[in-house]
Amino acid sequence: MKRDLQLLAVGMAIRTFGAALYNPFLALFLYAILHVGYLEIGIIFVGLGGLQLPFGLAGGFWTDRVGRRRLIVLGLATECVLTFALAYAFDIKSLVFAIVAAAVGGVLLSATGAAYSSYIADLTSGSERTLGFTWYRVAFNVGYAAGVAIGGSLVSVIGFTGAVTLAAIIIGGATIFVWILLGPSPYDLALPQGRPDAHGSPSGASTRRSVRESFSLLARDRVALLAATAIALVWVTSAQWNVTYSLFVHNKLGISYAILGIGLALNGLVVVFGQSFTTHRVLGVRHTVIAILGGLFYVTAYLLLGVSALWILFPTAFFFAASIILTFGENLLSIPSTTLPSNLAPAGEVGAYNGAFNMFFGAATLAATFFGGAVLSAVANPLLEWILLILPAIPGIILLRLAARRIPLETDRA
Repeated sequence: MKRDLQLLAVGMAIRTFGAALYNPFLALFLYAILHVGYLEIGIIFVGLGGLQLPFGLAGGFWTDRVGRRRLIVLGLATECVLTFALAYAFDIKSLVFAIVAAAVGGVLLSATGAAYSSYIADLTSGSERTLGFTWYRVAFNVGYAAGVAIGGSLVSVIGFTGAVTLAAIIIGGATIFVWILLGPSPYDLALPQGRPDAHGSPSGASTRRSVRESFSLLARDRVALLAATAIALVWVTSAQWNVTYSLFVHNKLGISYAILGIGLALNGLVVVFGQSFTTHRVLGVRHTVIAILGGLFYVTAYLLLGVSALWILFPTAFFFAASIILTFGENLLSIPSTTLPSNLAPAGEVGAYNGAFNMFFGAATLAATFFGGAVLSAVANPLLEWILLILPAIPGIILLRLAARRIPLETDRA
């Protein structure tokens, strides 16, 4: 793996370790400490996420014009500052201040998100690109596994305010690490001389597309939009892991915070030790097929959890089993989600396409959060809850089959 990809991966591992100390437990904090109901939690998360959506797309255009490294550093720095603000909001138990801090931080993070994918795409191509995203994801989950394993106990010992403050300090360390050590990508180096081509070489300022031209190009790309819509529908089901899963496991299966933290850490460990193996096994397979398989793993895990809660069958064992199964689905689904946008992008538009896909996935996450909160509030039968929550994956799988017929084989190949 190229040195700059290694440095980016290490920086992301440090950042994710900090964020994972508190982020997976936010919904529980709102529920247990601020006494916010299930549906209200869904509304808060949907509102914050909805505010971020257009900035994800705008950030994609931005990263093609400003550069990758610059936005990566900016994103980390703003996350550090806003995490400190969030810690203060929790300290004074102000829901309004917490929402404001999360809103501002989320907008800035969304606007800089495409820079990471674009940076990796600049340094890789073909199957090497798939592997590049794999190692980046492994590093992300090394940090996540370590952070969430400690976070479950840390929250119990020093509280949410202490955990979030420590997270801000660690994210600040990641910012300094990346700022000092990470070099510019080939695209960044060529950018001052004109809009770079697919290989990072300048092609002359006169060929630079305007934002309007880039948007029009993207809006007319029916194949890319079909792929984004299909994966996003599967994502509505998979993203129940973000909020609904923890609430269901703790409040309906009776799993403690400490055990929940271990289970969430297990998710990260399965990625750390299984993502590379999974990726190597599917190299050469179509991305669309990989996405379908990933969605089916999620469906299996969620139904298993619903059966356990319905008949009170070994809840802790079923929780761990479901966590492992859905993580294999996550390992599979992450491959097309991260790699396919860059493969589909024309030269000079990698950031825009990654930003657009991020916007679709962000919308799917919002839908999942609201849908999950509504189902938890309205449905008493735990198995029926998960049956309803897996329904969006069905049209997603159908559309993925349709997309497979339209995407060129080399573009769709992992």
